[in-house]
Amino acid sequence: MNEIITFGQGYKLSPGIKVFVKSAKQFCDTLTLISSGITPDLTSFLKDHNVNIVDSLELAKKYNVQTTISPYTLKVIFFYLYSKHYSTASNVYLCDLTDVYIQKNVFELIKNYKPYVTSENQYISNCQTNTTWINLCYNSDVYNLLKKYQILNGGSILSNRESAVELLKEMCLDMTQIISRIGNYQNIDQASLNKVVYFDQYRYNILNQFEIANLAHYGNAEVDLNSSLIKINKNEPYVLHQYDVIKKLENYLYVQSQ
Repeated sequence: MNEIITFGQGYKLSPGIKVFVKSAKQFCDTLTLISSGITPDLTSFLKDHNVNIVDSLELAKKYNVQTTISPYTLKVIFFYLYSKHYSTASNVYLCDLTDVYIQKNVFELIKNYKPYVTSENQYISNCQTNTTWINLCYNSDVYNLLKKYQILNGGSILSNRESAVELLKEMCLDMTQIISRIGNYQNIDQASLNKVVYFDQYRYNILNQFEIANLAHYGNAEVDLNSSLIKINKNEPYVLHQYDVIKKLENYLYVQSQ
């Protein structure tokens, strides 16, 4: 069984969520949203599309999770708890909720037991945002070790479930240490993913050929909407993530999801 798992709190129904849910449901046995505080219209839409809704507040109460920390940190914690204690899937795809479009069966990419993490096809040293996150969460020594590598995106992890649990567990331990050093900073999940993976690379697969296209740095990409699958710079990704940086693509997907 394959399961796609996402997280969100305080959301209302939006075009981006419609795009995600309708595309994801084509390629998984179970689609799960771990959430709290979502609006009735979103709840109704999810139920109409047979989405498994998991109450994150119940998870937090049972496992003593502090819910005032950043939602980006909570995402990793709840992914870990749900994948470890509740999911029965063989394979999981852990992804963002509002800016993901799945156009091919992403689980076809799984060839071995190692988790698959996804590149933004941009080097850490060339991105001021990721440079800031890593220097703040760690120190200049860690940054100098990581800056030569491509950015790994925290909103897209594909794996057999047991291996995903191990990666998420390591991230949770690492993020606990980050919070003890700098407090409840908003964005520590991506810095942690990059450090955990690149400090032990042989344990992971890195997708960097646009199999899963993280488009934050590709606002000017060539987009082809004239074939059966959307092409980005002549590639046909399994997943388009952060597609909202390309307004032509965002508008197209919003219209198609109605």
